[in-house]
Amino acid sequence: METKSLETVKRELVDFFEEMLAYRPYFKRKVYADTFMKCYEEHRELLADITALCSQAEDEEDLIGELAAAIPDHAHGQIEALRGKSRREGRMIDYNMAMVTFVMPVLGYGGSKILSRMIDQMVEKWNQPPMTMQIQRSDFESLKNGFRSHLCYITTAVCKSRGRGDDCRELCMLRQYRDDVLASTPEGRRLVEEYYDVAPTIVSRINRQKDADEIYEEIYRTYLSRCIDLIGQDQPDACQEVYTDMVEELKRKYLFS
Repeated sequence: METKSLETVKRELVDFFEEMLAYRPYFKRKVYADTFMKCYEEHRELLADITALCSQAEDEEDLIGELAAAIPDHAHGQIEALRGKSRREGRMIDYNMAMVTFVMPVLGYGGSKILSRMIDQMVEKWNQPPMTMQIQRSDFESLKNGFRSHLCYITTAVCKSRGRGDDCRELCMLRQYRDDVLASTPEGRRLVEEYYDVAPTIVSRINRQKDADEIYEEIYRTYLSRCIDLIGQDQPDACQEVYTDMVEELKRKYLFS
């Protein structure tokens, strides 16, 4: 089989990235694993083309660097073309999500050393300006296992970091609010389902930070203690607003980083 040219493979990498933007809604615990495997099988030829091209290059490292720049250069150009900080940040969140949940996991799934080196360089190039929201390398197994963990939800992690047990007052109040109030409305059920989808990955990423305990304490002060106070004051709607703000802010900071 004839090896594809560098420019052809770079275009295919950009096309792959653009396609993965449409896969973002499938990053949910019930469908992610199956969707990922389908996506991986559909793009194995691209992975083989990258490996073949680099293996035949006179300067393999230089070629890996060129391929690693294809997606970041494209994404940076798209973001720089947008006017307004909010539009650029919104696009960054979408792009980061596609990179973290599908692009890097698919490229790295086969265990190729060439692709692994390319991903490392890709992350380094991706995190350069104009990107203000940085990403870390991700892989399928870690994301999948995050969904399967039953104990690593945000409220549990916060209470654990504060030395509180699984049956502490705060957790019991929040669980009762979740089950008796949030789950009683369609909007509340949607919020709870979203929380279950994203919380394990958020906690996993917070736990990688050197100041994880300080982050959890800030989450408690900013969100959870307010929720607990509002529950005690019989203000469920206000509590839901704080709860929603917490999920959205933690997604922005940690889910796609």
